Amino acid sequence: MSAQVLYLVMSGLNATMDRLTANTNNLANANTTAFKAQRPVFQAFPLYGQGLPDRVSVGAQQDTADFSSGPIDHTGRPLDVAINGKGWIGVQASDGSKALTRNGSLSVSSTGTLQTSDGRPVLGSNGGPITLPPMQSITIGTDGTISGALVGQPPDQVAALNRILLTNPPDNQLERGTDGLFRDAQGAPTPDAKVQLQVGALEGSNADTIGLMMNMLENTRTFQMQTELAHMVLAAQQGNNTPLSIS
Repeated sequence: MSAQVLYLVMSGLNATMDRLTANTNNLANANTTAFKAQRPVFQAFPLYGQGLPDRVSVGAQQDTADFSSGPIDHTGRPLDVAINGKGWIGVQASDGSKALTRNGSLSVSSTGTLQTSDGRPVLGSNGGPITLPPMQSITIGTDGTISGALVGQPPDQVAALNRILLTNPPDNQLERGTDGLFRDAQGAPTPDAKVQLQVGALEGSNADTIGLMMNMLENTRTFQMQTELAHMVLAAQQGNNTPLSIS
């Protein structure tokens, strides 16, 4: 019986460690633009094999995300954009794949590429990265349209140059990659005209710092209690001079 108790305690310790890891990552990104908090999903699953008919383990099946919007900070910067409600900005990942972000802190690189603050090229209406000619002014519309006056042209001669790829796949189709970007499991992102931007604003992280700190304390206490219980079981087993085996 003590072996079964110890096995259950170890399974609980693993689950608690998964929760602590997610909590730590969320706290580390509390100030990351448009970060979506992690939510590990746990599942109980049986173990199969000789001597394991009553063994059940618990583990994080996957990391889902909290897709609620973060607070909006009005910066007044013309290249800062925040998604108004649901939706995503299409970007190119480092491996060349098409991905999604809500990080609207944009800038134009020395080569004319419109990119996010972490260097991801922003995708345009044709599905490729947006590359702009030398410009003396640039504005972004609420629908993602990029306009401005070219260098050498009269300042009032404004032209529409491209349009940011804005999309809104269902939340249950989204998967977070190891690079922090999301991807649509059903395929490449498609434009959605209903997605609108707030210009001159940025979305903050939706990680609840106070709630995360409380969860951290609770999970830490749980881990300590589970560890103490494991020590008690081991001590009782050693006192009985009974070899410990879970097989």
